[in-house]
Amino acid sequence: MIRHSLLLLTFCFSFQLNASDWVINKDHSEILFKVGYLNVSEVNGRFKEFSGKLDFDNNKVPQNIQILILTTSIDTGHKMRDNHLQANDFFESKQYSEISFKSTSVKKNNSNEYEATGLLTIKKTTKPFILKFTLTDSVTDTWGYENKFVKFDSKLRRKEYSLNWNKNLDGSKYLVSDDVYFWGAFQIQPSEGQTPTSKHMLPDTEYIREREDELRKSKGESAFSKKLRNLINGK
Repeated sequence: MIRHSLLLLTFCFSFQLNASDWVINKDHSEILFKVGYLNVSEVNGRFKEFSGKLDFDNNKVPQNIQILILTTSIDTGHKMRDNHLQANDFFESKQYSEISFKSTSVKKNNSNEYEATGLLTIKKTTKPFILKFTLTDSVTDTWGYENKFVKFDSKLRRKEYSLNWNKNLDGSKYLVSDDVYFWGAFQIQPSEGQTPTSKHMLPDTEYIREREDELRKSKGESAFSKKLRNLINGK
C-alpha cells in the first residue's frame, strides 16, 4: 500500500504544472468500465487511482490532455478477479503500472462537444486513439473555487493492447468479450486553485440537516446546486 501511494504521488507531480494548467480533482471524478461475460452478462469495475491535466488555448479549447491511471487500482468488487487482472494474463502491473493517454490535437465539434486525438498506452503497446468528451462552462462552487466538468465514454478492443486472456465456450464464443466499454466524469480545476477535500467533510448531524432543509425552503435552491444537478442529469 505504501509503495502504491508513493508511486501515485510520483506520477501526480511528474506533470510539471504551470499556472495555466487545469488538473483533475478526484473528489468528484471517476473512471468506470464494463466488459461482456458469457455473452449474456457484464462485469463492471473502476480504477480508483488516476490523475490528469490539460490547459486551454486562446479560444478556450482544451489542449495537451494527459491522463494517467494506476493499473494496480483496478476494482471489480472481487479481490481474486482483481489480482488476476493485475497479473500476467492481463495488465502485468508489476512491469506496467500505468495506463496513459496523451493528446496530440483537440477539436471542437459543437458548443460543448470535443474530440481528442492522441496516443493510448497500455502495457507495451501505444496506439492512436480518439476520445470524445463534453465540457461544461465554468462553475464557481460554494467556497469560491472555479470548476469545469468533463464527461466521456468510449470503447476499445483489449486484444489490440495484449490483454489476450480468454476461455472458449461452445462453438466460437468466448468467456470474456474483446470489447471494453469505459466512461466517467472528471471535475477539473486550475492547478493553483483546487477545492480542498476537507471542505466537503462537513459534520452530518440531524440538527444540521434540518437547518439546511429550512434554508433551502426559505431561499430556494442555490444557483450552484441547480447547475450541478443539471450537469448530473445531462441538461
